[in-house]
Amino acid sequence: MSAKLSASLEDYIEAIASLAGSSGETRAADIADALGVSRPSVTVALRALASRKMVNYRPYSIVSLTEDGRIHATAVLRKHGILSRFFNEILGADEQLADSAACKVEHAIGEEITDRLVEFLAFIDNCPMAAKGGFEYHSERRKEFREEVEKYGKN
Repeated sequence: MSAKLSASLEDYIEAIASLAGSSGETRAADIADALGVSRPSVTVALRALASRKMVNYRPYSIVSLTEDGRIHATAVLRKHGILSRFFNEILGADEQLADSAACKVEHAIGEEITDRLVEFLAFIDNCPMAAKGGFEYHSERRKEFREEVEKYGKN
């Protein structure tokens, strides 16, 4: 990736990539709707992204990602997917909470941590204890252990 973008601009890149789909194009109004922001806010963001050569943008025209924009979007979407899976499947957060948390964290972690999460997820995918609900079992036992400690700690 050639340029470091703010979390907000990464959200725009991610939204454009998701909305553009196979056509590779979307409209500013669709971006505003998807992100729940005003159209003037989208214009400001698109101008900033265009100045960084991340999007092809002209007022009142179709928006598309440049090659650098696609590369950046792919990296952000990858982090989002990995984090969402980790929060949902490993930590047991419901899908909506996992997705929301992933959206916040994806901007803060680098590639090294992302790669380590991928390795961890691969480990879990192949771990016999995980297949038997190992983490859930551990979590339940931990709750029971804390209850026992509290019970004896009150005497």
